[in-house]
Amino acid sequence: MRKAGTPPVSDVRNDVTPTSTRGYHGRVKRLACLILLLAACGGHDEGVIDTSIGTACTSDRDCDNRCYTGGDFPSGFCSRPCAEDGDCPSDTYCVAEADGVCLFTCPPFDCGRLGPGWQCRDRDHVGGGSVRVCSGD
Repeated sequence: MRKAGTPPVSDVRNDVTPTSTRGYHGRVKRLACLILLLAACGGHDEGVIDTSIGTACTSDRDCDNRCYTGGDFPSGFCSRPCAEDGDCPSDTYCVAEADGVCLFTCPPFDCGRLGPGWQCRDRDHVGGGSVRVCSGD
């Protein structure tokens, strides 16, 4: 019970930031977390040639991860290093070339879309055995 003449006790907060600003910062933090989560997923859509997997390249700057060059990668190939299939997008396998690289599974992927020199070939699977992937000569 309050004594006569004393003002009512309001909700006391240690934080003096106005509610609208706290709400704004909370939304910015949530948005930043969402962006980081999406970036961690790689942003690769299945069957799409993009800078994550499949774009021709000459240097790592052309790719989200790494540019692979040489005979197995005609015109260069953007991909990512891997130690197992779980490191790769769902439309790729982790193969032993280049100490582990994600390459498109064929079929269903049409290797001709990558350009001249690309064909569906058997390659050593990092987990053992062989898999059919798009690869160069």
